[in-house]
Amino acid sequence: MQQANLRTSVGYKPVNLENESVQRILRAAMRVWTRDGYYGASLKDVASEAGVAKSLLHYHFQSKEHLLIELQAQWCRMVARAVRSRIEEGPPSVAAALDALDQVWNAMVATRAQLPFAFDLWRESETNLAIRERLVAFDHELRALIADGIRRTLGHTKLALPVERAAALVHTVLDGFSLRLWLDEDLAKTRRIFDDFKTLFLAALVPSGGDR
Repeated sequence: MQQANLRTSVGYKPVNLENESVQRILRAAMRVWTRDGYYGASLKDVASEAGVAKSLLHYHFQSKEHLLIELQAQWCRMVARAVRSRIEEGPPSVAAALDALDQVWNAMVATRAQLPFAFDLWRESETNLAIRERLVAFDHELRALIADGIRRTLGHTKLALPVERAAALVHTVLDGFSLRLWLDEDLAKTRRIFDDFKTLFLAALVPSGGDR
């Protein structure tokens, strides 16, 4: 699977993701903005949470918007790594497709508390073109990741839908599960619904059952 395109907006300097301070700041921003919201916490709050000077935060990130964009890209990298590693472990099969979906589920569960922060992102994008462009690109990256996963796991079988349309369907349903995970505290119940979706989707997409 190809690496997702994770370029930041024009004008922002590249961020050294190997730098421990950068990772501390990203983790702190996620905690603070998840807890207090993007508008409810300042960069000073993020620096304090990370245990770094505000000047060091500004050395790595040019603005609050820059940090926001890099944080979103970090999440995409995490999902891409998890899905890609699973797909590459074995030959194409329906079982591999199911396992890849489970990796996406795990990523959604791990970030379930962050949905209000995601809403803040989209609200900010209404007046901030750089964030809007980044979120649209991020959405396209996820769609491409799903499509590539379908090709690699089920491309050897005859599918009931073209890959791009199947990817669009999965992408839309996953958006719904992200909301459901935040609204419903009963994780086991939501997981059962997710398993039902997997069963129905694959039965429709691969009517013959494919190679398991």
